[in-house]
Amino acid sequence: MRSPLPRLAAAFAAVALAAVSTAALGLSATPTADKPAAKPVRSIPYVSITGEDGKQRHYETNAIPLLFNRACFGWRMYLGGPNRTVTLTEVLTTSQPAEQVIAGPETEVSPDKTRATTRMREVVQDGVLQRSWCIIPGDPPGTYTYDISIDGEPRGEFVFCAIEIPDQNPNTDPRDLNCPNKFNSVERTRPSSRKAS
Repeated sequence: MRSPLPRLAAAFAAVALAAVSTAALGLSATPTADKPAAKPVRSIPYVSITGEDGKQRHYETNAIPLLFNRACFGWRMYLGGPNRTVTLTEVLTTSQPAEQVIAGPETEVSPDKTRATTRMREVVQDGVLQRSWCIIPGDPPGTYTYDISIDGEPRGEFVFCAIEIPDQNPNTDPRDLNCPNKFNSVERTRPSSRKAS
């Protein structure tokens, strides 16, 4: 995976489970690129595709067409509250290893290239935290799962399916792809604090 923004490009890449910050080995992370058009009030997975006309189209889906250097995917989590910096831990697990892994110092990649753990500080802006990655050659098809923890608390899981597109058609609509776990993304509720009596 490749990061559209240089700042996070060092994250981790290789869609097969490359950098949680790189949504699947072979990808590099990007915190703000590839934003879906609507302002979120909930947590969502999304995909963006750059067409032949150079325009980027955004889809609220977890079906990722493996369109090399055209498709990006990410998650957006609504946390609420003031703008602030949090400690983010992203664990990406892929069902197959990636051919390439691009990882920065904040990402630890498993020897089999199917798990990447990224730990870094990220900004929650307007109550939202988000990250994205772009598909590069060598990113494998299959399931990509992101487990997200914020400030040490498990906060969510996003499950994506990466689907091969043999003709690399940039007009592919990810909503038309067959994904066995479409929108199998959940937000974990924060543990309630218990007061001692």
